[in-house]
Amino acid sequence: MKHTDITRVARGAVEEAAGRLSPRARRVLLAASAVVAAVVCAAVVANFIVMPIIVKRGDLVAAPDLIGRPLAEAQRLLAEQSLNLRVTDERPDPTHPGGRVIRQNPEPGVDIKRGRTVTVTVSSGLDLRAVPTLAGLPVRQAELELTRAGLALGDVLEVSSDRVDRGRVIGSTPGEGTLAPVGDGITLLVSLGQRPAELVMPLLVGLGPDEARAIAEGLGLVVR
Repeated sequence: MKHTDITRVARGAVEEAAGRLSPRARRVLLAASAVVAAVVCAAVVANFIVMPIIVKRGDLVAAPDLIGRPLAEAQRLLAEQSLNLRVTDERPDPTHPGGRVIRQNPEPGVDIKRGRTVTVTVSSGLDLRAVPTLAGLPVRQAELELTRAGLALGDVLEVSSDRVDRGRVIGSTPGEGTLAPVGDGITLLVSLGQRPAELVMPLLVGLGPDEARAIAEGLGLVVR
């Protein structure tokens, strides 16, 4: 039977009994019945409305901030709030070392019921790529190879070389096969070709034409 039905039956019984009493006793009885009805209604409201709200609210906790924390520490913080942890993804991250939380759901501070699960994404560390073989390539082709490897062209330094043709790569820094973070710039050492020969011009003044030509051509010079 609903509480409204109980209250209605009780009120009817009180009124029937009051009809057999004196006016004063009737007023006292009716006042008492009103107090009892009010107490019953208050108890019903507290039991069916207020208490569920209190209980429901008391079952909520704020999700702790797990970003940047090691996985073991994140699990401990969640356990203190009666929450569970589940790793859903692992990806490279340039700012957080491997094994640390970089994303969570729900976000920090959001209310969540005890016993629920917080999902996290964990850093696998820096995304490292091997420097490709660049020696002997033209600069443009070397740049394309770096892009394919997830790296970038850094400084280009030019030096003379007797073994590498002009405009081709002599080597790189860091060198071939070295692991470098994605997007890092790789320095190239590029050949300017053979260094021009440097000669000391002989003194030809006062010599005959044939003698001067012989000396100059002997040094690899062109005489006109």
